[in-house]
Amino acid sequence: MSTSQSYLNQHRRRRVAERNLTKLTPHLAAKKMGTASRGDGSATWLSAALDTIQHSSHLNYDLYHVLRAFGKNDDDAPGPANLDPDALDVDVDAADGTIDAISHLKTRIATELLDEIDSDQASMFSRRFVAVSSLLLNDETKNDDRVTAKQLLRLALHRRALQILSTNDSVLCKRKALRIRALVDFIWSQSLVIDLKNSLTNDQHPTLIQIACEQGKQSSSHEFFPGFYHSTIEGTTSDFGPVHINVLRINLKTSCCRMKCIDARATSTDLSTLAEKMGAVAAISGGFFLYSEPDISFPSKRTDPVGLLVTDGQAFGPPVFQRAAIAQKTSDENGEGRIMLSRIGMHGVTCMCSWGGVHSGTIKLTVATDEMKAITCVHRGISREVMVKEGHCAFAIVGNTVVERKHAHRGQIKMEVPLAGFVLSFSEDHLPAGTTIMNNHDLEILVSYTFSSPHECIENAMAGGPMFFSDEDGCDTMDLASEDFAGSAPPVTFSQDETHDHNLLPRMGIGLAICPDSGDEQLVCVAVDGRNLDRALGLTLSGTSDLLRSLGCYKAMNLDGGSSKRMVIWDPDLKEHKIVCLSTTEIKATNGGNGNCGIDGTAAEPSRPVHTAILFLPGKVSN
Repeated sequence: MSTSQSYLNQHRRRRVAERNLTKLTPHLAAKKMGTASRGDGSATWLSAALDTIQHSSHLNYDLYHVLRAFGKNDDDAPGPANLDPDALDVDVDAADGTIDAISHLKTRIATELLDEIDSDQASMFSRRFVAVSSLLLNDETKNDDRVTAKQLLRLALHRRALQILSTNDSVLCKRKALRIRALVDFIWSQSLVIDLKNSLTNDQHPTLIQIACEQGKQSSSHEFFPGFYHSTIEGTTSDFGPVHINVLRINLKTSCCRMKCIDARATSTDLSTLAEKMGAVAAISGGFFLYSEPDISFPSKRTDPVGLLVTDGQAFGPPVFQRAAIAQKTSDENGEGRIMLSRIGMHGVTCMCSWGGVHSGTIKLTVATDEMKAITCVHRGISREVMVKEGHCAFAIVGNTVVERKHAHRGQIKMEVPLAGFVLSFSEDHLPAGTTIMNNHDLEILVSYTFSSPHECIENAMAGGPMFFSDEDGCDTMDLASEDFAGSAPPVTFSQDETHDHNLLPRMGIGLAICPDSGDEQLVCVAVDGRNLDRALGLTLSGTSDLLRSLGCYKAMNLDGGSSKRMVIWDPDLKEHKIVCLSTTEIKATNGGNGNCGIDGTAAEPSRPVHTAILFLPGKVSN
């Protein structure tokens, strides 16, 4: 039995178990899910919604988990304890004592987000909010008095939007724009999924796994260059609605593929142009970058890559966070560099800190290997600040530069951890005798990095994460916390996700597989389209993991998705590089099936630039 067929059978058994769970009585289901009321036992709109769902014959229990999103816990549901989406707990200025909920929230979104984003973006977010609210209202059932799923989703949209705008939390008050955008995207995509589940029987459409196993076979792929194959998976699924997925398979033996990971901003942020300039056969968008974080400050700037980035043997970005990465080593005795997927972090990394001038010198610091004189690394996934112990020094490092230095002569000293960097703390015994570098703040200190086994001799690498699964390591589930998607570590869309992996988004995933015919190792890349209501809603992280497993991968990881997701391949007929995936920057509403119109009827938006890229070139790795 093939790997994909075996996995399909496991998936079918799991689906049966899930269907059996939904047959629980309301009492048992409520016991399993818990209750939704304030700590003092008083009711909330969420507890009222749960009670309605429990006693309804037409509402699915999955809806309750959607309503919980963007709240800290089950009793975090401020506002009137009723199910009226237009009832808001706000001061009323109108003479008749009434309030237009949509107008009120639209105005607040357009004005209060100006502290974080420009006026054009704030207006766009407010228009998108109104559009989704109106569409949910228009879809509500009018011929009876039943509470509908769309009414509850509209209720959550309004109450959570007001909650986000009214927060006094010192951290969340700086993330209103990010959260409003995520809320609107989330509620609208979930409404489509609920529609789909309510309208389809189990056998009417295949699951994502079934359609992937059928359409994702290599025999269905087109070889557009020796060792490079492309195929498309598309159709309507019973679990994720319409899907449109581009699959790139690279036979790592016959293609002799060379991988190049780059910061695209210095060359071209148009992926087709970049692939042409670099002589690539195919290219995909890369890892995460700073964008939605509220505290981006010098020397970091928006669009800076996050985490590990190695280009042609030089580490421009250290592995600040212990995250999954794709890497290719320098050539071995056969002239081939092995491509691997591995979690790579700072443990064992040697930081060579050097400075010039009259008293030039270096300090060699290897992270967490000297138990007596421990050299420690602290990043934003651990803390926003660190206490430098007496008799210790600390470097705040971003990329290849020390941006701040402190020496705790007497007592402890507090030091802020840079957003996309780390603080390296070490004993003052490591300082060269007589050096003045800790006091001479005008002296530039540069940092280079050397990796330890098994990651030595890396030629090109790009961090992403999380790792979806790894049969090699006996790991079959994602663990975001173990990969430092926590605290204020970028990207905050992952570290502070409030949708519990229920959000359907464009995704980019990569995996390693064994070709069933030749036994050769393959690199499998999937570009999952989304935000297109006719052709592709997007997938969850778990759904993307299942997709790569069904395509035969034994190891797989996530890369940056969303608006940045892009895949380019060489077209031998047109003799040019072409983008094969759909634009996914904004939600596309129904437009006669072509999906080229924005949700508010505006023209399609241009694709967001690609800031980091992974290029696949033919030929052997050169020494």
